[in-house]
Amino acid sequence: MEVILMDKKWESKYEDFLMNNEKTLLYVSNKYRKLLKQFLGAKDCYFLAVKNGEIVGALPAFLKVNSELGNVLNSLPFYGSNGGVIELRGDYYVRKILLAEFYSFAKDNKCISATIITSPFEANIEFYEKETNFTYKDVRIGQITQLPENNGDVSEKIMRMVDGVRRRNIRKAIRNGIVVKEEFSEEILRFLIKTHTENISSIGGIPKPKEFFELIPKIFDYDREFKIFTAFKDNIPVASLLVFYFNKTVEYFTPAIVKEFRPLQPLSLLIFTAMQEAIKKGYKYWNWGGTWVTQESLYRFKKRWGTEDFPYYYYTKIYDRSILNVSEEKLIQEFPYFYVFPFGRQGE
Repeated sequence: MEVILMDKKWESKYEDFLMNNEKTLLYVSNKYRKLLKQFLGAKDCYFLAVKNGEIVGALPAFLKVNSELGNVLNSLPFYGSNGGVIELRGDYYVRKILLAEFYSFAKDNKCISATIITSPFEANIEFYEKETNFTYKDVRIGQITQLPENNGDVSEKIMRMVDGVRRRNIRKAIRNGIVVKEEFSEEILRFLIKTHTENISSIGGIPKPKEFFELIPKIFDYDREFKIFTAFKDNIPVASLLVFYFNKTVEYFTPAIVKEFRPLQPLSLLIFTAMQEAIKKGYKYWNWGGTWVTQESLYRFKKRWGTEDFPYYYYTKIYDRSILNVSEEKLIQEFPYFYVFPFGRQGE
């Protein structure tokens, strides 16, 4: 067995390997790798454990090079991008050598920190607790809805799955004349970007930039790999939802809603419509992404859609403790979209 870095000739085998388990997510896919590579301008370092010409394990990662402060290695960078070891047979040795290669690569490339972000579907967190020798550990609450099977009245199944508040919200949107359309156009994409930017900026967050969204249709196939559902009131767009499809999971990727139309509940009808279509296409999981422990309102919003909690973890190893003296603003500037260490640890 050997560990190699993936190149073009291994891409097809890598994708086949991922599809051997229904719980591998979009973030570890080849197309998402290409999206991150173009957007981030960072080096993709996908470690493959190979035995007899076949992939038996993988660990996807990106290296951010910074000549001033040092380099950072993430598995994986960008908002909510889960990475970690992908190993499908419970082979502890394969997992261990991949992780060892990850840390060896970080050290050889003069990294100041290296972070593993586990999948919400990861069943062996004990492995990371034992083998990562982490400096810091952080947690997010992953929330996932297991979608009902495609038989009988799908819309009624969803209504039974969600709580009373969501049922009322869906019906309210319909009563108020909200109409949902699924389509892609430059105009719809601009509306999604503009509204998302306004939503996130209004709460002091950092929105995903328009350059990221503009790359999506250049890399992914519309309808098969992503869709945009848009809610209209009197033929005016008032909310939009971008979802990705990979393996058996739908990713609730970017919701956006015009503030003054929130009381009409267009987002609830968007989700309800997108869920129905996903079930009919055979998808099994709806991944709502991660929630901070402190984001109680957001957690409750997702919980009312019949979610289960799937915590996932950030395991960070610090190689140069001088980085702890760098301000949050400087870290964001120098390592955009990469996780360096948990904010709040400065000065330790």
